Amino acid sequence: MLVIPVIDIQNGRSVRMVEGLEDKTVYYSESPLNMARLFRKENAKVIHISDLDGAVSGKRKNYELIKEITENVGVPIQLGGGIRTFEIANQLIRELGVYRIVIGTSAIDNIDLIKKLLNEFGKSKVAISVDVRNGFLVKDGWGNVTNIHALEFALGMKKLGVERIIYQDVARVGTLTGPDVEGLKQIASETGLKVTAAGGISNYADLKIIQELEKFGVDSVMMSRALYENKFPCQAIWREQEKIDTSLELPKVK
Repeated sequence: MLVIPVIDIQNGRSVRMVEGLEDKTVYYSESPLNMARLFRKENAKVIHISDLDGAVSGKRKNYELIKEITENVGVPIQLGGGIRTFEIANQLIRELGVYRIVIGTSAIDNIDLIKKLLNEFGKSKVAISVDVRNGFLVKDGWGNVTNIHALEFALGMKKLGVERIIYQDVARVGTLTGPDVEGLKQIASETGLKVTAAGGISNYADLKIIQELEKFGVDSVMMSRALYENKFPCQAIWREQEKIDTSLELPKVK
């Protein structure tokens, strides 16, 4: 089970939007680059970056910061948030060198874009974010709820040639209340797609629960708050060592 640390960037800082709500945003660190370096030292094989400003506006406000991370951290970067045109996707993959782009709102609003991205870059470079609230898709930075059911949408993406989706119940994001196990199981088993789980993972027990879904196609998990707040015993060892031998900024919850 591949564990993918998540760095959410808003206004140049590392944050976490609890339940996907702006007024519940938790600030963690002034430097997303330092967070990426810390996750790399803790043996992350892939890091996911969510450009929250881009998700809302569709603009590349954090481009230079994300570029700094891709150029200095040395692990594959998966990037999502506001990727709504082919030109932006092309820039991120070919110029910025991100490992994979994650498409959310545009997969709902612009199917032709998804077809073009798959044709140009291949299945391995494109993942679709299936963000749900009460079983229905949300878009525009999770601000708008659609009338599209998650399973219906995922099956439609499969027909286009999509190979991987990232599934999360946004009401669980940042809450540490556990993953949407039934939702994950249903969407993985009924679509046959590769699924990355996200939202609500709080500890090792949650990881073991998700690991039991591997047989259905859930092969990886994205986490943020649990990692930021040191919910795993191994982290206590790593981060104590950080205090001794590095000047890296450690996250401070506010």
